[in-house]
Amino acid sequence: MRLLPAIMLGLLGCSLLAAAIPARAQSPTLISAQLSERTDDVMRLLQGEEIEATVFDENFRNAVPPARFRELTRQVRAQQGAALAVVSISPQGTNSATLKIRFEKSIGTVNLALESSPPHRISGLLLTGFEAAGSSLDTVLAKIAALPGRQGVLIRQLDAGDLQPVAALDSDGRYAIASSFKLYILAELDRAVQAGERRWSDVVRLGPKSHPSGISQNWPDASPVTLHTLATLMISLSDNSATDTLIRIIGQDRLADIVRISGHHDPSELRPFLMTRQASALKMPVHAELRDRFLSARPDEQENLLTGNDAVLTLDSMDSRILTSKPNFIDQLEWFATPQDMVRLLTYLDRNASPETLAILTVNPGIGEDAARKWRYFGYKGGSEPGVLSYNFLLRSRAGKSYALSVNWNNKEQALQESELLSLTTRLVSLLAEQ
Repeated sequence: MRLLPAIMLGLLGCSLLAAAIPARAQSPTLISAQLSERTDDVMRLLQGEEIEATVFDENFRNAVPPARFRELTRQVRAQQGAALAVVSISPQGTNSATLKIRFEKSIGTVNLALESSPPHRISGLLLTGFEAAGSSLDTVLAKIAALPGRQGVLIRQLDAGDLQPVAALDSDGRYAIASSFKLYILAELDRAVQAGERRWSDVVRLGPKSHPSGISQNWPDASPVTLHTLATLMISLSDNSATDTLIRIIGQDRLADIVRISGHHDPSELRPFLMTRQASALKMPVHAELRDRFLSARPDEQENLLTGNDAVLTLDSMDSRILTSKPNFIDQLEWFATPQDMVRLLTYLDRNASPETLAILTVNPGIGEDAARKWRYFGYKGGSEPGVLSYNFLLRSRAGKSYALSVNWNNKEQALQESELLSLTTRLVSLLAEQ
């Protein structure tokens, strides 16, 4: 799963940043005159003033023509509302700074770079992400609850003396979790390595192939690959072919055991433990008859159906338009858990996972580097498909506190606007870091 704001100036393509933002220097005490002046210009640009010809240097204008820049800022305003005020300026030298800008719906982080000599025009401008406005966890939680569909959230401090949640919203509700189910596979693989049953360096053959996300679906069939590589691809890129390979290697019984051991309230919800290829293929109209049989069968019968029809549930039978256009059977053909289940799984990992597994969880911070830098440890795995979003974090603050956080959003009627939940979740994580 790719977890980025839908509109992010500079990250929609490298071309929007004609000159790279320089490395951060020691912050001076005072804000230089040119930074103050160009910060005002950034606000004018975000508010729609057509001043690109005078405030951007030539390299920036060549890389990002004014018409393209204006279209991008219009998209930002459509999603985040008007730019209202500069919240803070954090200089990184006399000619670069990180800005916090308040929009109607969020607070945006902007990296700004200027020419080193007069007139100090803007040479780099990167809007790296948004945090939802809100001064308390309860305020942000209320905004999540107001989204269309169903929402489930649970935040628990793992090193607290009691089990009372820091914040909760429908924490016992059943939610489709999309690729977040891959945390169970990681947990079982870690257990097997620590028990001496496997080694991270064990080499296996890639397969069966599944659809993207990921990269290994494009590798040669049966490529030799280590378990550590498969696990890293599965968590950091949500690689589906790597995931299905690990499911094949681990097997249904071991996966059922880890689901139970890690505290899922109803382990039968994840038996059989579907491969991504199987779940997606069963949603296709061509497999409607098999799908009906599968959904009406007992778990043991479902396993037999999957085994007996493995040669039918292929990539060739899938239509990506069906998978990406709208929610499809997300309340039937999915992986299901409650926010409580996901927090119990994160707690299991916090208490039992090896350093290798904890490191794998940090490869992709999901909501962005700015939020992750506020924490001493930042582990993440998310999941998404039309109608389903699930964000899960294992966090250790610089103040020494540990948290597990699960945020889930389902809507079986319509696709979700990922940027809305992303900004709200980023705000939750940032507020936790300040506690």
